[in-house]
Amino acid sequence: MTMNKKLVYILEIVWLALAVLSFLAGLFIWYVEEFNESLMLFAITVISLFMYFYRRRLRKSGRGY
Repeated sequence: MTMNKKLVYILEIVWLALAVLSFLAGLFIWYVEEFNESLMLFAITVISLFMYFYRRRLRKSGRGY
């Protein structure tokens, strides 16, 4: 695996980790405070998942590096 391919794969994993962490933080804030306080974290979750699947599709098609 070349350095570019590794970097693309690592960034893909970072987007997935960000999605999971922001979702868990959103659930925690929702439980402790209220739903309106956690909306931004859920929005970050959706954006991160979109970026993860978009980067994965690019990587699998060969255009992502």
